[in-house]
Amino acid sequence: MQSSERFVRILAALALLMALASFADARTRKGDKLLAEGRKAEEQKDWDKALDLYEQALAEDTSDPQYQLAVKRVRFESAQAHVTAGQKARAEGALETALAHFQKAYATDPSSIIAEQELKRTLEMIERNKKQGDKLTKAEQAMTPADLARKQIQDQLGRMQGPPELRPLNTEPLQLKMTNQPARYLFQTVASLAGINVVFDPEFINASQGKTFSIDLQGSTLEEALDYLATYTKAFWKPLSSNTIFVAPDSVQKRRELEDQVVKVFYLRNVGTTQELMEYPGIFRAIIGAQFKVLQYQGLNALIVRGTPDQVMLCEKLVNDLDKPKPEVVIDVLIMEASRTKNRTLGAPITSGGTPGINVPIVFTPRNPVLLGGNTNNSGTSTTGTTDTTGTTGATSTDTTNLLGSLAGLATGATSTATQQLISLARVAHISTNDFSVTMPGALLQALVSDSGTKILQSPQVRAVSGGKAVLKIGQQVPIATGGMQPFGGQIGGFSSLYSNIQYKDVGVNVDISPVVNGDHDVTLKMSLEISAVQDSVNVGGINEPVIGQRHVEFEMRLKEGEVNLIGGLMQSQDIKTLSGIPGLMSIPVLKKIFSSESLQKNESELLFALIPHIVRTSDVSPLNLQTVDAGTDQTTAIRLTPIAPPAGTAPAPVKPAAPAPAETKPAPAESKPTPAEDRPVMRLLMQPAAIDAQVGGTFTVELQVQNASDLFAAPFHLKFDPQYLQLADVRPGAKFSEGGETPIFTRNILNETGDATVNLNRTPGSSGVYGSGTLVTFTFKALKPGSTTVTFSEIGARNSQMQPAGAALPQAAVTIK
Repeated sequence: MQSSERFVRILAALALLMALASFADARTRKGDKLLAEGRKAEEQKDWDKALDLYEQALAEDTSDPQYQLAVKRVRFESAQAHVTAGQKARAEGALETALAHFQKAYATDPSSIIAEQELKRTLEMIERNKKQGDKLTKAEQAMTPADLARKQIQDQLGRMQGPPELRPLNTEPLQLKMTNQPARYLFQTVASLAGINVVFDPEFINASQGKTFSIDLQGSTLEEALDYLATYTKAFWKPLSSNTIFVAPDSVQKRRELEDQVVKVFYLRNVGTTQELMEYPGIFRAIIGAQFKVLQYQGLNALIVRGTPDQVMLCEKLVNDLDKPKPEVVIDVLIMEASRTKNRTLGAPITSGGTPGINVPIVFTPRNPVLLGGNTNNSGTSTTGTTDTTGTTGATSTDTTNLLGSLAGLATGATSTATQQLISLARVAHISTNDFSVTMPGALLQALVSDSGTKILQSPQVRAVSGGKAVLKIGQQVPIATGGMQPFGGQIGGFSSLYSNIQYKDVGVNVDISPVVNGDHDVTLKMSLEISAVQDSVNVGGINEPVIGQRHVEFEMRLKEGEVNLIGGLMQSQDIKTLSGIPGLMSIPVLKKIFSSESLQKNESELLFALIPHIVRTSDVSPLNLQTVDAGTDQTTAIRLTPIAPPAGTAPAPVKPAAPAPAETKPAPAESKPTPAEDRPVMRLLMQPAAIDAQVGGTFTVELQVQNASDLFAAPFHLKFDPQYLQLADVRPGAKFSEGGETPIFTRNILNETGDATVNLNRTPGSSGVYGSGTLVTFTFKALKPGSTTVTFSEIGARNSQMQPAGAALPQAAVTIK
């Protein structure tokens, strides 16, 4: 009974253990299944699903390191994927979507610094757009605060202006001749003809009082005329804007005070070393002057320059001429070895079978041989003879069964040489020298001379920059021990110890080339060529040191591009003499030629270098780089530009010579008497008629009129029209500028292809301005096709007799073509 109860308890315990084991196995199987599903999701880049599956697997067994690593890895990837998606959405302007992604990324991985940063940045952008959304464009609303600040800086940099560039309304050459006029009046006249303003320094006005000058400017551009006047009157001028210049007395102090300075960065593209970059500031200061400021920035191979516009322009010229790619050369190097071997064998020895010396075969030939014998064996067959001392082999055809045949052969004279001659025993005592025979060798004289060809050892090809160095090493490095004695403990005079250092020497083919390209077709080569090899070794102090055979040459030469140059002279010679013959006899002066043989062998080798340079790049020096430019004086840098040619089809209009400067202003005509300034109405410019109806192919006229003019002296302007609808047939001056019997200065330039017309309208220098109302210019247009268009002005430079602007609104006319 007890045994049965014990058996039941055992069964119950076993069942419990099996249940626990199956439960553990079930948990492990479920976790592994989740892990496998997570890996599939990970392969599909579905990081959120993979993270969820890995977290479920980890919940099944929190101690499993495989589950823990999977969760940590995918948690980072999931957060990073949401950060990337949020950045993309924010760039597209979807800030709310981006915010959701960043929040998800931060919730997934709170340790992600970038998720936290992007979340804060997006919240700031949303708050900023709520306050300033109406002031920002859609693209600016999608920018981060840092990006928006950088854009504002870029916009500000884009608005920075360069040095003022003079743009006169009249670009045609001036035709002007004036005599005995003040300097101020000369500048004013030239500026008036070109359609620009002029402002004077008070010191120039004071310095030029009481002085008169005469000029003759025929076919001069505005810049040339101003430079001529500045040199003549000891003044200098500079543009203040596109239509205004400033004139001041020319002095070093005034130039430093008034000359503008500009800053420019030059990015050099062909600088390879720091030394080359540092050479530019020295060149600039030597050419331009010590006051010129230039710094180099090695990080970008850049030069930062500050100076006057002319100085910076001269720097541009120097950089354009010097920043050239260096010439490059490809050099074919052929390393060849030409060897020659001479063999000579002289002698008249007694030879036999080709072996020199006494080699005399003595053959036993009895006078009365026994012809029955060969060496008969028991079977009765004949035995083949053995090799004699001469090396020849004979065979007898005698046979004891065919004695009669042998005798018949002897009777007919057939030869039957036996290797062994037989005699009877009775005749042994009577053997003498008559029973032996010898064969005397023939004399031999041999002479052999042979030449071997040339073989190429190496044929490398190297490419180098002009002025640089190319190194080619083909071979191996051989260790060499070097050393010396040193005292123990650093005390001199005590016990010493031997120390050694290991150095490595390049063994093989070593080529060092430094080419310099001279012009476009010549190359100067400075070369060091070496061929070395380990030939033997010697024991030095218990260390086996290699013995290195070396052939080395250094030279410098100048070659044409593609020219082949052969360099030799590294020769090696070896003589070998061999004497053979009969000892004793080969030493006798007369007999040694008979009883000895002498062999001489001479080996010669010569190392040859073939060099073939090929220029693969040149500096590309253009005619512009060779041009000589005007750089001003020693104290002043001034660059003069070639004037731009006027458009084809225009011709300068004649200019009436200027009259002397009047003592007082010429009175205005009675019908246009000026009124006090406070009572004058505002001057207006208008087109009459302002609306035109025209027919296709017909013509019509439009007038540019002025109302309430007050001392109007010049009215240059630029007209714009649509060339598809209109064609400007003619432009003529009106009657207003001819008041008082004056002939106005009138030039025009019509460009129907682009719909532009430039007109210069001035009163004659020395006369006064006009007052009141009237017609300035009459335009004649031709209608080309139906439609509606307008005639407008892009600029009207109205000025009074003091060359001060007389502003007025720009008029326009509407044209309807039927």
